[in-house]
Amino acid sequence: MQRKVRVAASSDGVLPEDMLRHILVRLPAKALCLFRSVSRSWRSLLSDPLFVAAHKSRHPGPLIVTCTSDLFQRGGTIEILDLAGHVVKRIAPIMKDARLERTRHLDLICVSRNEHRPTRHVINPATGDTFALPGRRAKEHAHVEHFFPVSFDFGQVGSTGEYKAIRCVSIDYSDSESSPMLCEVITLNDGRHARWRGKQGPPAPVTSYGNKSVVINGVVYFLVDFLKLNKLIKFSGDHVKPGSMVLFNLETEEWMGIVQGPLPVRTGSCSYFSLHMELSLLCLDGFLVMAHNCEDCSLDLWFLMDTEKSLWNKRYSIDDQNGNLFVQPLEILSDGRMVLSAPGLLRLYDPIAETYIDFEMRNSTFVGTYTGSLLSSESTFTSEAERCTICGCYGTLEAIEPYALCEDCMSHQALLLLQRLEGCAELGTLSRITNCQ
Repeated sequence: MQRKVRVAASSDGVLPEDMLRHILVRLPAKALCLFRSVSRSWRSLLSDPLFVAAHKSRHPGPLIVTCTSDLFQRGGTIEILDLAGHVVKRIAPIMKDARLERTRHLDLICVSRNEHRPTRHVINPATGDTFALPGRRAKEHAHVEHFFPVSFDFGQVGSTGEYKAIRCVSIDYSDSESSPMLCEVITLNDGRHARWRGKQGPPAPVTSYGNKSVVINGVVYFLVDFLKLNKLIKFSGDHVKPGSMVLFNLETEEWMGIVQGPLPVRTGSCSYFSLHMELSLLCLDGFLVMAHNCEDCSLDLWFLMDTEKSLWNKRYSIDDQNGNLFVQPLEILSDGRMVLSAPGLLRLYDPIAETYIDFEMRNSTFVGTYTGSLLSSESTFTSEAERCTICGCYGTLEAIEPYALCEDCMSHQALLLLQRLEGCAELGTLSRITNCQ
């Protein structure tokens, strides 16, 4: 039975609730977010899960997520855009020099920063809640001397609704084919108990660059890194060819084997380096897609039709003569048009008419998609989770009574303390010199 939310009585000259619902559900999320401040009853209505679900069904999206890069502000501002390029919501920077990564077909987004060690935060754009992923390695790998995370992705397990992240780690400086890799998994929903768990390493080395992995239906596809190989490696007695991928099941947390890439890719004459730069993995229309962006040629989109038989179908071939050399497909809309991300542009491409509609995205260097509802008030991370006393993020916290700090704030406070101690030491030295004189 549908839960009723009292908005206002008709005797007050206000529209009946049912009529008001029918009107509001047609409005964009940006307007409804503002309308929440009208009154408590309006806020209750617009936050009602039934209304949120109805609005999302009527406005399926997707929305576009960008992370701006500003030379003077050092970047990090997240913007949620509609398909017309209008800003629906803006999220203030949570870290300097942040970049958007692994944000596709989820109601969460991930940003990262690389300094002396990688730092990643997962954000719920609807509530503003942030989960800081711990940087510490799994206890199973505490004995490892050299530890270099090289590949990361995160997604949702369909059967449980859990969000999990996975990282593959190199444990050797060497680039040889024998360089071993480890694997770690973390469940974001575990709140303050969230820890990386050690797992078996991938059956073949995976690449460390962006857009070389994707999560579809709870399975992570990693592109094999052939730059580390001096010769073809074998898996189950068969040669692993260029363009191959290793698969990881987020639910069982086990590797599923290797899938070969499209035949023209794995039998082509490109060098390993050229092929490595030209390939990327996407999710379009629910399919795993391998994008092959050949220089001075076209962007070929190969759809995986049969995983067991490694059967592929080239559905699209986009000419690169119209500024598409560095384009990245984001979504296929219900009318057949394709949403493309180009440097500084959001493009709507009609593959039948081969026409484009461009919208400017100034300073936006990292782009993804968001399929959640900005009206949702449900938090993903609050289950048995604690907030950092300083920055307010959720995550694995260090308890220093009466405070609880995330790893980033702990490191920052330690750095400030070190600087103060160094300053005190310099003052002490200067004082002794003055006394001697």
